[in-house]
Amino acid sequence: MTNHVLEFLKTLVGKDLKSSPSPIGVWLNGTLVSIEKGKACIRYIVRKEMTNPLGTLQGGIFTTMMDDALGVAVYSLGEDKLYVTINFYVDFLESVHENDAITIEASVLRKGKSLLNVEIKAINDLNKIVAHGKSNLAVRTVDGLVLPKYEGMEKKYPGLTFQNKD
Repeated sequence: MTNHVLEFLKTLVGKDLKSSPSPIGVWLNGTLVSIEKGKACIRYIVRKEMTNPLGTLQGGIFTTMMDDALGVAVYSLGEDKLYVTINFYVDFLESVHENDAITIEASVLRKGKSLLNVEIKAINDLNKIVAHGKSNLAVRTVDGLVLPKYEGMEKKYPGLTFQNKD
């Protein structure tokens, strides 16, 4: 069976995720570096409005970047299930500053019948891990689930149903 979501995400590699159905994802303005089933790699540039009074990336924004990449990795599974975060654990290992670039790698480690386990790593341009996290998500089947709509996706995959961002 073809994974239409993964095939679509592959067309976004190297592009900014400006048409994401996630408003926070649009604000973060990441660039999809690579994608495969259950794995996503997104690069972010730290902007001034993402920093704390010390000039470093604010922890909540850092975690949001990690959660954004996690969401893309899970979405790449292309399943008609809803995954709800039940916990999210992060170790911040190094500070990140304004104008720094970080690459977030999210990988589904285990997909069970009721739980999904994901690992997330944040890596700086020196190839050093600056944060590491794990998350567990509860799996829910939703009758009539409609996938989030990316611009142009409904034309590319007419057999799938998508919803507007509005």
